[in-house]
Amino acid sequence: MKNLFLLLPFVVGICSVLQGGVNKRIAADWGLSWAIMWNSILVIILAGIVLWGGWYPGKINLAAVKWWHFLPGIFGFIIIFCIPISISKIGALNSFLILVTSQLIVSGLWDRFAEGISISWTRIAGASLALVGAWLATRQ
Repeated sequence: MKNLFLLLPFVVGICSVLQGGVNKRIAADWGLSWAIMWNSILVIILAGIVLWGGWYPGKINLAAVKWWHFLPGIFGFIIIFCIPISISKIGALNSFLILVTSQLIVSGLWDRFAEGISISWTRIAGASLALVGAWLATRQ
C-alpha cells in the first residue's frame, strides 16, 4: 500500500507541469485572472463531489478557524498565478528546476522543524543528486 502512495507525488509532478503549461495557454486567450478563476471554480466543484460523495468526508468548525488556515489557499493561488508566468518567461524546464530546488530545501527544513524528522547525510546526498540531475537537464 505504501508503494501506491509513492505514486501520488509523481502524479502531482506531472499535473503541475501540465497545469502550468495549459494555464499559460488559457491566460494567453483569456488573461491570467480568468484562468485562475476557471481553475478555482473547477477545484470547488471537484472538492464538493469528493466531499458530498463521501469519499473523503470531514467537518468544519468555523468558530475554530485560525489565521494560518488561510495559508494553503494563499499558497495555492501563488502557485497557480506564478507557474504560467514563469513558464512563459523562462520555459517549463527551468521553471521546474527552480521549483524542485526550492521544494527540496524547504521540504528538508519542514521535515526537520515541523515533523521532527532528522536530516541525515543520505537524505542530503539524495537531494543533492536530484538537484545535480535537474541542473544537468537544463544545460545546453
